[in-house]
Amino acid sequence: MISSFPLKNRLILFILMVLSTIMIGSLGYVLIKIFVEHESVTFTDAIYFSVVTISTLGYYPSGVSLHSEIGKWFTIFYLIFGLGVIFGGIQALLGPWIELKVKNAVQDKKMPVPQDAHVIIAGYNDVADIIMDELDFLDIPFVIVDENAPVDKPSVNGKPTEMENLIKANIGRAKALVAIGDNEMNAVTVITGRKLNDKLNIIALSHKDSAKDILKKCGANVVVSRDELIGSVLSHWIKNDFVHKFAGEIFKDMVLEEQKVDKCAGKSIMELNMREKKGLIIGIYRDGQLLVNPQPEMILKKGDILLVFKGGV
Repeated sequence: MISSFPLKNRLILFILMVLSTIMIGSLGYVLIKIFVEHESVTFTDAIYFSVVTISTLGYYPSGVSLHSEIGKWFTIFYLIFGLGVIFGGIQALLGPWIELKVKNAVQDKKMPVPQDAHVIIAGYNDVADIIMDELDFLDIPFVIVDENAPVDKPSVNGKPTEMENLIKANIGRAKALVAIGDNEMNAVTVITGRKLNDKLNIIALSHKDSAKDILKKCGANVVVSRDELIGSVLSHWIKNDFVHKFAGEIFKDMVLEEQKVDKCAGKSIMELNMREKKGLIIGIYRDGQLLVNPQPEMILKKGDILLVFKGGV
């Protein structure tokens, strides 16, 4: 494409296109004047007609304009063609420069990538929002690597499966990498991340149980499902600390369990006395949304799914 040429070459090509357009218009003007309108013509009149037409000035001295039927149609089509050449050429000439200016302006507004002890979030989706909220709460720096990464967060725009993008995210000094794309993308991301930093703590999201073993073989330290990958647990995994503290109590070897609300619908979490019976409710799935750390006064609805942590010894 023209826009991919160096600026000097694009400028030369644009000038040649304009001159060629003027010559085409002049040649057509001469032919129509002589053979259709049977009038004498000068080279100056021909050039004047072409320049005035494509520049849309619309003023022709007496005897210069084409007054025959064919001449009028030629003027119309030549005007459309000339405008296409002029405006298309200007876009090709200035488009890359304008794009570069806009890109630089956007990049200037982007937040800087953390230098060390940060978390790399490989992928950007609704799970990323949950992770970012938790990391912000814990004051842990992070960077998102994705083709659609938000500009208002520390980010690297590009595929997390590509080595150069992870290098831009300072993976060599990162604390952890969380792969939250699909299974295929996560597998490649984990392999690439492990090659760049063999000491990195890598957490991978698995969308199928069958993919867990594959992701672990690729180099992931921890492989979790979507339900397990929620804020308060994630923060401890990043720190390599599997001892979780909730509501002043210490639990070890935590197990995440789902329980669907049916008979207890209409009751509050406090009324269930769930913590003493089974474990701590740390989240509720309701109408496709995950409510993290629900209040004891929250009233349960039929169809809610409780996320309960059960502790061992």
